Amino acid sequence: MTPLVWMVTGSTSGIGAALVDRIIARGDKVIASGRKTEERLGHLKSDNVALLDLDITSEWPEIKAKMEKAWETFGHIDVLVNNAGTSSLKSAEDADEAFINQMFQVNVFGHMQVTRAILPFFRAQGHGRIGFTSSASEWGPIPFMSHYAASKAALSTYVESLHKEVRPLGIECVSFACGGFPTNLGQPRDSGTAAFGSEGTSIQAYQPLMADIAGMMMEDPMAFMPGDLVKLSTVLVNILSKEGLEVNLPWSVNIALGSDAFLMGKKRTEEQMIQLDRWKDVSCSTDRQPGTYTIKKRYSELISLLEE
Repeated sequence: MTPLVWMVTGSTSGIGAALVDRIIARGDKVIASGRKTEERLGHLKSDNVALLDLDITSEWPEIKAKMEKAWETFGHIDVLVNNAGTSSLKSAEDADEAFINQMFQVNVFGHMQVTRAILPFFRAQGHGRIGFTSSASEWGPIPFMSHYAASKAALSTYVESLHKEVRPLGIECVSFACGGFPTNLGQPRDSGTAAFGSEGTSIQAYQPLMADIAGMMMEDPMAFMPGDLVKLSTVLVNILSKEGLEVNLPWSVNIALGSDAFLMGKKRTEEQMIQLDRWKDVSCSTDRQPGTYTIKKRYSELISLLEE
């Protein structure tokens, strides 16, 4: 079987680093990208492993130029994994413009730009797969994680619509709603966002709830990180390469990874149905002609989450 060519962003630690290790073990080729890649991943360089210094928050001309360089490295790319991310615990009232902008630049806008840069290449070759590491927090946002959860919900929604746009062109997309895994996601970048929970809130009114949540997490941190990075990287690679047990399942645009992620998604779905039914009469009362609406078949197909 011909080795695949992968590009992974945020590959210097955590999920990205585990992914690169798994890809190398498969005998595939990989462009490992991120900040300070030579310093952090220089030991991995080989005929099958290329390093690309890439900050996904860079301006568009630089992102575009870096993608052109990445494509030329091995002559093509089969799979892009948008993995870079950041997180921090902070009240909505404490979060300033710089904090909010960086959260969304790293977790959403950067991935959009990298994806935008690779799409012309994927269209020209007639195939490609794009994976995005999102978070199960989109299904269960907790207090003081509003910006992180919002960024991940935005990312997953973007991926679903994107997949519907590019699937007819031979390009497939998937968002992975990851549960808790032992990574350094909450650690600061070189500047800007503070480490997870290091600032929290300066407003006394929020401090009791903040202390309650921080205490819950710090009492038994591993209880919130039941996932295994090696197992995760194996499943991610299997899905994106369409190999292993996962090949027997229909392609999905949003996949929960981790028992905690699965349970969060299930709980949210069940509660949403309760809430929808509870408010049904009020919801439908706003129609011009109540009781007459039926959804158009084509529109129903377009909004569907499931593959036919």
